[in-house]
Amino acid sequence: MQDLDSQPGIFKDEEVEAAVQELFSYPALINGMKAFLPDHLTELILKEKDQVKSVLDFQQHIILNILKWIEEVSITTLSGTGFEHLNPAERYLFISNHRDIVLDSAYLNTVLFERGFTTSQIAIGDNLMKHRISELIFKINKSFVVKRTGTAVELYQYSVKLSQYINELITNKKDSVWIAQREGRSKDGNDRTQAGMLKMLSLSNNTDLKTFFLNLKIVPVAISYEFDPCDLLKTQEFLKKRYDPDYKKSFSEDIEYILLGLTGQKGNVHFYFGNPLAAALDELDAIPNNKKQLEAIAQMIDKAIHLNYKLHAVNFVAHDLLTQTSEFADHYSAEELATLTLFFDKKIKRLSPEYQEEGRAYLLGIYANPVLNWKNAAIA
Repeated sequence: MQDLDSQPGIFKDEEVEAAVQELFSYPALINGMKAFLPDHLTELILKEKDQVKSVLDFQQHIILNILKWIEEVSITTLSGTGFEHLNPAERYLFISNHRDIVLDSAYLNTVLFERGFTTSQIAIGDNLMKHRISELIFKINKSFVVKRTGTAVELYQYSVKLSQYINELITNKKDSVWIAQREGRSKDGNDRTQAGMLKMLSLSNNTDLKTFFLNLKIVPVAISYEFDPCDLLKTQEFLKKRYDPDYKKSFSEDIEYILLGLTGQKGNVHFYFGNPLAAALDELDAIPNNKKQLEAIAQMIDKAIHLNYKLHAVNFVAHDLLTQTSEFADHYSAEELATLTLFFDKKIKRLSPEYQEEGRAYLLGIYANPVLNWKNAAIA
């Protein structure tokens, strides 16, 4: 296999110092930092950059400082549970729901690092590698590329290499890997694992699927944001796509999502690490073909995420407003109902009047769908 580390993969430690020097040579990066970060943090990073000699150095001295500042200004509490399911000596494939372009994987690595686990390599779409600055930041920070553009043959060949790469990292206990359960974020709050993503992971399989996925040590991770800073942007994007079939989100819009996601208010953010899929995979013995087996694995991951998504008053209020019921009235107070109804109404009024009814249903769904999925998983 051709080594992805020397292609679109992460930088090796011996490549980091030169990559960091190149990164900070771009005036656009420095100007962006000065516009986005407080002065004291910009000064600290510019001082610390010369001490960076490895990937871990970059994560500790650059990325972690930025994430701590983001946590201070936009997160009420950052928490994690389920670490008892993990062994620091093992390497895992973390498969999670996907809500924020950058922060899902960034804070997953933060909560792991702070509890003595190694940080994971991160699978990201090539749409985020269009500019050299973003490419450098992601690759130094242990991100490798999932190609989404190219011919069918090129994409297949790359996917085989990617499957080999991920499999080798985990089975040889080199690194854990984080990958989203689907291509792109779950913009409507309905977290579903794509069987196609699991098929890509299995392209290097030379045994049965059960054995292959046992060796990958899949850990379902439920990432819960109390508030989604991009909820209105996601609603507007949904409406644009609905009424303009040719609409395509631009790179600049991705940047808008990233910046708003970074500093917008998120409330409580929680990471739940589930049991690695092991005994549950015995179900595959009774399933006759690979396609159905992949669908069954996707359902296992979904159930773990849906049952362990941390729900808040905003989710239950959104559900009851959407369904015009009071089914979950015992999960919020009258004051919370009034405050959150106003919260939603203010956002809906920012939409064009002719789209407000449809936009309201979508916006409420972003918060209500985790409740619906939790209900369905609980009775399944």
